[in-house]
Amino acid sequence: MNKNEKYSIKKYNTIAATYDQTSEGKFTAKFKPEVLKLCTVAEGDKVLDVGCGNGRLIYEISRRAKIQAYGIDISPNMIATCQQRYPNITFEISSGEKLNFANHSFDMLIICCVLHHLNNADNFVKEARRVLKQDGILIIGEPWYPWGLRQLIDWIVSPIVEAGDNKIFNHTKLKRLVTGNGFEIVEFYKKDVKQIIKAKSKTNSANTQ
Repeated sequence: MNKNEKYSIKKYNTIAATYDQTSEGKFTAKFKPEVLKLCTVAEGDKVLDVGCGNGRLIYEISRRAKIQAYGIDISPNMIATCQQRYPNITFEISSGEKLNFANHSFDMLIICCVLHHLNNADNFVKEARRVLKQDGILIIGEPWYPWGLRQLIDWIVSPIVEAGDNKIFNHTKLKRLVTGNGFEIVEFYKKDVKQIIKAKSKTNSANTQ
């Protein structure tokens, strides 16, 4: 377990019960309506929310159709909160860099305001592609800040407050991360501090392993 993961577990275990009332919970909530607009699901679809927090997002998606809904989070307290609130959804404690699911088993995978916490974002996107079915959908929501503020947060603020963050993505880097790992961007939304990508898994020999 790396340093960022230890920080994240400690932080989110502490705020799990009151996450919606925290400044971070309120910030993340601003992304969810835009993410939900991009989520088109049908009965029987299998959907995974990575870094599901207190489970609110995957719950809202599950209300749209009778899907197989899953959520994972690195914080045991967050997962305990999810299981208590939404007993009809499957939740597990897990890191986003190693997904403990079979190849090509999901129709949609969502990660909202979590990617910058991961030590190796490339590992996550590769894993996302592995577990998604052919033409499966990946939706990523991430904060965006101008260069100067981004540097301040990355190099000073996050280490001081032990936020468990890695590095915040600019638009170009986020797009390259997705397209460089076998996805085709379907939609790209950006407004204020929000950037959201909807991408489709491309088909080639690397995706049939």
